[in-house]
Amino acid sequence: MSGVVINKKECRKYFDPGIKLKSESGVFHYKKIEYIACTALKNIGGRRMLLVYFYNRKKIIEGCTEPEFTLFQCKDDYIILHKENSGNYKWRSASLYNLRDRYTNFTEECAFYELKDELRVVRFCNITDKSGFEALNSYQSAIMCTRLTKRVITRESKIIERMNTIPSELRGLKSWVKREVLPHYIFYDYRRGNKPKKGYCTACWKDVIAYGTKHNLNGKCPNCGKNVVFKSSGIAKRVWDRTTVQVIQKTSKNELVLRIYKVNNGLRNYREPDFRMWESTRVFIRKGDLLNMDITQYYNSYGSGILTTWKKGVHPRFSYYQYNFECDLCGHLYCANLDDVLKGTKLQYSQLKRFYSIDAEPLEVISYLQAYENYPAIEYLVKLGLTNLAASIIYERDGAKNINESGKNLRETLGVEPADIPLLQKLNVNNRQFELFKKFKKQGIKADESLLVWFKEHEIASAENILIPLRYTTPKKLMRYIEEQFINHKEVKQKYGGPRYHNIGGVLSDYKDYLYMSGFLEYDMKNDFVLFPKNLHEAHDQASEMFNGRKSEIFNKAIRSVYDELKDKYSFTRDGLTLIPPKTAKEIVKEGHTLHHCVNSYLEKVAKGKCLVLFIRQTDNIKKPFYTVEIQDDRVIQIQGMHHCNPTPEVKKFLEIWKRKKLMVA
Repeated sequence: MSGVVINKKECRKYFDPGIKLKSESGVFHYKKIEYIACTALKNIGGRRMLLVYFYNRKKIIEGCTEPEFTLFQCKDDYIILHKENSGNYKWRSASLYNLRDRYTNFTEECAFYELKDELRVVRFCNITDKSGFEALNSYQSAIMCTRLTKRVITRESKIIERMNTIPSELRGLKSWVKREVLPHYIFYDYRRGNKPKKGYCTACWKDVIAYGTKHNLNGKCPNCGKNVVFKSSGIAKRVWDRTTVQVIQKTSKNELVLRIYKVNNGLRNYREPDFRMWESTRVFIRKGDLLNMDITQYYNSYGSGILTTWKKGVHPRFSYYQYNFECDLCGHLYCANLDDVLKGTKLQYSQLKRFYSIDAEPLEVISYLQAYENYPAIEYLVKLGLTNLAASIIYERDGAKNINESGKNLRETLGVEPADIPLLQKLNVNNRQFELFKKFKKQGIKADESLLVWFKEHEIASAENILIPLRYTTPKKLMRYIEEQFINHKEVKQKYGGPRYHNIGGVLSDYKDYLYMSGFLEYDMKNDFVLFPKNLHEAHDQASEMFNGRKSEIFNKAIRSVYDELKDKYSFTRDGLTLIPPKTAKEIVKEGHTLHHCVNSYLEKVAKGKCLVLFIRQTDNIKKPFYTVEIQDDRVIQIQGMHHCNPTPEVKKFLEIWKRKKLMVA
């Protein structure tokens, strides 16, 4: 009868045997016992079963006659029917051991009503060297192991079926790894002086005469011309390298599979290296509509399976905060077969091969393909050699913020003119450089090549740190002044110790703030003495003190100065609603207080012109705050009503019409 499902309908009839338990029996007075067990042997649905009835000791004393649990135990299966306190019946598939709370043994709270009940269990389980409940737990444990084994075999059979579609390992892969991926060395015999030394090259496997050697110095092999690192054989006793290699192949079911290999190369005996290479991960990529790219990952468990070592999922790791070599999916890419493998797929034009081949540095193939799925413009960027910009889109969270995803050509996608491309190509701009370049274009500033390079080299935190100073000076003067200030004042200490300026970026940030405050304070910025103060940190602190003392007056003046212009440009009335700009800083503060949101915290941004705040009012009650709108670059960023509530359909419709009329948004 093995494999036959227990007939629950028939079992339900045998839940209560109608046994009258005597509450005066001694077992009922042992308070550590929660359940009393009685047993019976029945033939149910053509299967011989052991039935174990569990009565709640307290309920029996109170007069209840029904069991709380009834176990239906077969030779190869079991199930439990539970009568809940609500009176409902529920089938349970848990073993007796795990019937109640987790990590507690349910049978420790149980006792048999009579000795014959325990003997019946022992005989049924055919385990005579254990007590009744121990025998039953062992018997069910064996059944659970059998169940688990069957499930594992079923699961692994499906994995084997999928793995059988993978072609054999590429010929020449190992030699490519040794030749092109692993670093090469010349191990030489150390001798004093600059005379040529005998050595051995691991790139061409030849004895060579090495010139200009020094331990850990880079050089070239005089025989094969490969780049090598010189190693003194007397010092380099434990040289070893490890790396990750990726190969894309096509399966027999027309899927793509990314195979990830791990490589270890021990050079204790450099003439006979201990080279080991094993497959760690397989990632199946369903070929077809990339808008629904199906990526399924398997990892090598190295012997823990029954039928196969491959398991579905990602490699287990001890911690996501520690590096794990087996889990690392970033590696070198084998490109010799890529054109043939990707031909005919929507990945054919992904430019993956070109992207990798430019510098042959390790990359994450899956991240690249997923990014290409979402941003096909990556193809344009790689073709143009703008790999840094492409890498930003692939690997950075907001890397695509500076491109138009729906652009139909290069001009629309990048938002630049063809004449701009050569400079971008020459610099191979990254995302932050490209953002600065576009802001130059928008503000009519000619992009300076040396400034863009300087911006990248010194990792300037914000484009604003460049744009604000350029309102008053030239790129050349700006860079020279900032570098001089850093050299002259990098030893200046802060109030609580430590240098004030750790790098060029810190000086530039102070200078930007100084110029911003100076503009509000109406300093004469045509005076070089004001524009380029000798001690920037002192001038910055003095301007800051004056600015903070007059901040309210300054913000009011800045907001009031643009009111007329904003009123003409943005004011709008329709369908009982009116949109107007604020006249003063006080109005913005009142708006936030009345509607219970945080628009008043935007005062400084509004005064600086970084964003625009507009008010939506009901036309017949124009003075009462209703909704607040934030605008940046003529785009609606957010709309907030009372307690941050979302806009009503009427307000949404009003704003859509306003955007079409005033912002010219289709």
